[in-house]
Amino acid sequence: MKTYTSTYPRAALSPSVVALGCFDGIHIGHARVISLAKKIADERALPLTVWSFAEPPKNYFAPDSVPLLTDTNEKRTLMKALSVDRFFCVSFNEKIASMPPEKFFFDILLKKINAAHIVCGFNFNFGARGAGNTALLERLCRENGIGLSVLDAVTLDGISVSSSAIRKAISEGDTALAEKLLGRPYSLREKVVNGQHLARKFGFSTANQIFPHKKALLRYGVYRVRVKVGKKTFNGISNVGIRPTVNTSLLCAETHIFDFDGDLYGKYITVEFLEFIRPEQKFESLEALETQIKKDIEYVRKHS
Repeated sequence: MKTYTSTYPRAALSPSVVALGCFDGIHIGHARVISLAKKIADERALPLTVWSFAEPPKNYFAPDSVPLLTDTNEKRTLMKALSVDRFFCVSFNEKIASMPPEKFFFDILLKKINAAHIVCGFNFNFGARGAGNTALLERLCRENGIGLSVLDAVTLDGISVSSSAIRKAISEGDTALAEKLLGRPYSLREKVVNGQHLARKFGFSTANQIFPHKKALLRYGVYRVRVKVGKKTFNGISNVGIRPTVNTSLLCAETHIFDFDGDLYGKYITVEFLEFIRPEQKFESLEALETQIKKDIEYVRKHS
């Protein structure tokens, strides 16, 4: 898979089927768009191209207003799994923000990407101030001999599948709903950093990961998790928050990995959040904290 981030190709690419969208989270609705594009690409013996932005366009006008479900690296991994051939994950900048819809269509989709067929969701907008919609896209495609497929909204158990719905679910600790909408557990993939080693006093070790400031946050609290270390998978328990009992303000995930013995400092691991156990709370003493942690571990082991 070829990835384009900060620049466009200098020369026009060969014709391809293009899936359009921001694709933050790459949830089950996004997957339908990309899967249909893949089906059409295979039928026409063409490459599959995905065009997306590194962040939602709203973040250009109001920085960090929309927290991210997936960063560029996570998107790249997921796109590769969906058999994408060319992946555009570009920064939304002043040039794109001021570009009229027609110019975006002709200069980027036709001249640069060389779209032979376009696939998008019903609510796709493009061009300055989002003035371009699927009705305009349909007209432009028809007038220029480009195929177009527009997918309707995807619902699950009466809930409209969207990145916003997933952000709301994880902020409320509803990991089950987030997993249904994403098609996989919500996760954190970050480097393990040095912590306070407080857990060692309680007889076990933890892996500490700092949440990126742009990452969509879970509800603070204790979670049943699944941890991927290299090619191996382990069950575990994680506290997400600022650990008020020990007076820290750094937002992190502190994870105890069951039945694991090894040095993870400086290594990347993936923590998948499966079940919210209880809210984060401040205890009167470290002894009270230790007692509760042991209860939490006992619960999670029984339910893993």
